Amino acid sequence: MTRSLQIALYFIATYLALFGIVFLIAPRLAEQITQTTHDPTLSVLYGQYTLTFSFVAFMAARAKEARSKLSLAILVLTAGHVVVFGYLLSSGTQSFSQAGPPLSVNFVLTVLLLLLRKRSESEGGA
Repeated sequence: MTRSLQIALYFIATYLALFGIVFLIAPRLAEQITQTTHDPTLSVLYGQYTLTFSFVAFMAARAKEARSKLSLAILVLTAGHVVVFGYLLSSGTQSFSQAGPPLSVNFVLTVLLLLLRKRSESEGGA
């Protein structure tokens, strides 16, 4: 695994962990950040889900093989967020101030993971 891919995965793990902690510990702050209101049960569930994927990203960063199933899972997660937030924005369900930031961040992370995984593969995968 290239150092760049490992750093990207650690960054994603940190990003997800911060959001997960905010949703679990300070759901009102999470509502302010996302400019939405959440059912309290869903906030806790989203926090736990986000922390779980943070752990998966952390494990992927520690894996020796860049194209591991764990790094693929994180790629699918970020790409899925691009699709979901893109749909929410294009359908008018959420405004740009609500869907734009997570759409932009996840788009950049998805492209970064795609490029770094491909680069790592061309360099031998280890």
